[in-house]
Amino acid sequence: MILTDNYNVEIDEAELWEQYYATRDIRTRNQIIEKYSYLVKIIALKLRGIYQQYGDVDDIVNEGIIALMDVVEKYDITKNTKFETYASIRIKGSIIDYVRKQDWIPRKVKSDYKNIKDAEDKLTNSLGRTPKDDEVAEYLKMDMKDYNQIVNNAFGTSILSFEELIGETNLTETEMSIGYDLPEEEIELKELHKVLVDSVNKLGDKEKLVISLYYKEDLKLKEIADILNISNSRVSQIHTSALQKLEKNIMGYQNDIVEKDKR
Repeated sequence: MILTDNYNVEIDEAELWEQYYATRDIRTRNQIIEKYSYLVKIIALKLRGIYQQYGDVDDIVNEGIIALMDVVEKYDITKNTKFETYASIRIKGSIIDYVRKQDWIPRKVKSDYKNIKDAEDKLTNSLGRTPKDDEVAEYLKMDMKDYNQIVNNAFGTSILSFEELIGETNLTETEMSIGYDLPEEEIELKELHKVLVDSVNKLGDKEKLVISLYYKEDLKLKEIADILNISNSRVSQIHTSALQKLEKNIMGYQNDIVEKDKR
């Protein structure tokens, strides 16, 4: 139940939507935005690995709120869809688009990260063990702050690529404008979830652990490295390897959907 500021009476969620749908009252719209603002915070937290080097959390949340306002404006209560599902897709897409418009230079990120991986390989051969982060940085004559930034950038790049693929498998903008979550699309999303679960179960033990710690436990790259007693770079490599395998399976699923549509 929601208590309105203006009439001091309680109305349920459906009535609130009906009221806004009929009147387009700004005060009612603001109530709806306040009610669902938690979605923005949840999504911003989940995507922190993407934007942590490219935007302040407040900027990301503001971008999400702008997207939420737009979703509320466009949401059609006559359509057979759950608002949270529709809003989450749009908010996530908006944040990813925002990040891509920032100072995002994947080519340089890949080049810098390759230097670190090459240095790790050489030190592993000479030391007979996996080197620590500070040993790799010292070998490259690199400041630890710069080293960590390169690793975090590479980590974020792999997440961005994966999130974009998931977004492509979800509803397109055109489909949303026509009817959002149509029944067959809801089925596809459930199938996608099953594909992801099955794919995760097929990962190696360390890959599954890294994916679980990052996506389920919401741990940061450094925290995962400390738990596994390995370098940040090694965690990033394991994470990237896992996402590449998941991406391959999702692309296979996506191609199957396309082939079915052609028949």
